[in-house]
Amino acid sequence: MAYKNSNAASHIVQKVNTVLGRGKQVAQVLTRKLHTTTTILLRTFCSTTCLEKMSDYMPEEVVTRILARVPAKSLLRFRCVSKSWKSLISSSDFISLHTRQAFLSEPAVPDDRVLVRHYSKPQRTELYSVHHDNEDFTVASGVKIDFPFRRLAQFYFRIVGFSNGLLCLSDDIFGYTNVIMLWNPLIRRKITLPLPRAIYKNLGPFMFVLGFGYDLKSNDFKVVRIAYDQSDSGYNLPPIVEVFALSAGNWREIEVNLPQNWIIEHFWTQAYVNGKVHWVAYRLNVEEYRTENLIMAFDLSNEVFEELLLPDALVVECTINLCTSVCKDSIAVLHYDKHVETGCCTIWLMQTYGDVKSWSKMYTVDFEGGLGRILSFRKDGTILLTARDGDLYSYDPNPRIQEIKYIGILGTKDSFFVDRYTESLALLIDGEQVLEGLPNVAESDSSGDENEGEDDRVEANELWKQSMMVEFLKALLEQTTMMQDPFV
Repeated sequence: MAYKNSNAASHIVQKVNTVLGRGKQVAQVLTRKLHTTTTILLRTFCSTTCLEKMSDYMPEEVVTRILARVPAKSLLRFRCVSKSWKSLISSSDFISLHTRQAFLSEPAVPDDRVLVRHYSKPQRTELYSVHHDNEDFTVASGVKIDFPFRRLAQFYFRIVGFSNGLLCLSDDIFGYTNVIMLWNPLIRRKITLPLPRAIYKNLGPFMFVLGFGYDLKSNDFKVVRIAYDQSDSGYNLPPIVEVFALSAGNWREIEVNLPQNWIIEHFWTQAYVNGKVHWVAYRLNVEEYRTENLIMAFDLSNEVFEELLLPDALVVECTINLCTSVCKDSIAVLHYDKHVETGCCTIWLMQTYGDVKSWSKMYTVDFEGGLGRILSFRKDGTILLTARDGDLYSYDPNPRIQEIKYIGILGTKDSFFVDRYTESLALLIDGEQVLEGLPNVAESDSSGDENEGEDDRVEANELWKQSMMVEFLKALLEQTTMMQDPFV
């Protein structure tokens, strides 16, 4: 009897598990249908007075919480519903709440859109587009980004970073004009940052690096600027570190000690992960007469610098050939064989963020015809990269596949920028509206000879800039090493 009861009990457990499993599947389907139904209802409300009537029967706190979960683009339309809604959505408290909510929450339907920036030689301006991260990399419908600053920079801006709907742009690639801007392409508003203290007028020759990201703790956007005064013997340490917080609207110099005099060069890209900005940094090991590398991180909340050790294989590699990237919500390091005329790139990933023992060598990208830059890692495991001639490709690093697919976007190899696309209401009340758009057809279709000259000029400047940076850094390291060598 006990044996039969045991079999019956097992049978019941299996039935329950089957039902629960089906229930989970049903719940997932219902969740997707609920999101679709909610979207339809919101669209319906937008075209009727129902949305306004709804708020009459709900406490303001409830309405606020509901709207805080609505996409930023829809909220821009919702401001037309009533004066009270316009006042609510345009208030600094609501914008702050919505920005935080957008940063923390995962959408019911995953957003696979990515932002792409490149320099168009025919149109002689930088262009922005949004694509779905699918096999065909299709252009996202309903999203059009007009670049309004084409006359403010020579060729194109440096994109310091893209965080929570805001782009940080700096005009420092082909010269320096002290122009740093925060730009929200969704609402077409921007602010130009005031002059920092550490500029040529106050310091003479200097080098600086920028970092940008969203500070979740203070619910604020921040730009960090590290400026190194230059002398005949190299960089004077420690550097001057200034932080710009959007809520304050000014630069603030902070007292920090960079651990063991590590130096970050301005031509390295940043990686924003876990509320921190990461760069490759280097220092001179006087005892062994060599340079050593590591990752330097700046915590935007606590405004302190931290160190992350690199894998042993990269510690004494040529500093110029390393840079940070973001992969799987952690830090990746790209190790190029050469900074100029690159042939291949080895990619290392910190499997668990913060655990230096979790560094793993993923694979080496050997691109036939010459590699430009590794841009981003896609959800399907492929890589977006540029060739040396400026074409954008998708590359599958799987040793069994190693497929190369042309995306269909042609720019210059150093002008491309790719990141996950997000939207927010940031700068809705703080920013200045920008209206100037792209060049018209008459401007774009100028003579072929003129365009050809422009093509040569931008790529020649990119190559010259890279070569100068490499030679300068090599000379600086050699000079510093000789000065430290007692036998010289």
